[in-house]
Amino acid sequence: MNQQRTTGLKKKVTKIFLAAAVGLIIWSSAASAQESLGSLMEQSGSDWIVGKWAGESPDGQKYAIEYKWELKPHVLSVHFKGFDFEYHGIIFYKAAEEQVVQIGVDSNGGNGKGIWDAEYGKATMKSEHAGEDGEISRMGFVYSKVDANTMKLELYGLDEYGTLGDEPGTTLEFKRQKQPEPKKATGSSNSKSDEKKSQ
Repeated sequence: MNQQRTTGLKKKVTKIFLAAAVGLIIWSSAASAQESLGSLMEQSGSDWIVGKWAGESPDGQKYAIEYKWELKPHVLSVHFKGFDFEYHGIIFYKAAEEQVVQIGVDSNGGNGKGIWDAEYGKATMKSEHAGEDGEISRMGFVYSKVDANTMKLELYGLDEYGTLGDEPGTTLEFKRQKQPEPKKATGSSNSKSDEKKSQ
């Protein structure tokens, strides 16, 4: 009789364990299925990058970059303009590869693909860019938040293994640009048009 109780107890414990394991698997897959670019940016603390940014080089050349939600929270666009160059791309989370990917094209006929990572308060994009002539260049772009209105971008060379160089080749500083206030309709213009209609 003691043996029957032990066997019955083992079966119950096994069933409970299996039910818990199945529940955990279902919960994990549901959680990973719900990952989005927006949630990953929020978790990594890199969502501050969204917005319009502009700067000026020491020799007076102006440059600007904008990160804007196109399909929030899944697709972010990026547009850079400066140094006689323009680039437009999109950033999205590729769930099958568990990677944040950026693809884009530039005003010189080049195109590229990059992989984003965020750690230690910095967002890094490692990119392979095919120029107009098909030559591949590899660059690392490291973004860091200096304060609420200032961003620093460091450009590094990448070796064949995707490792950043020791020192940045270029550093750019950006200031956050204020969004223009939406124009409000004034009551006086409406009343004037109403007066004309009644005459």
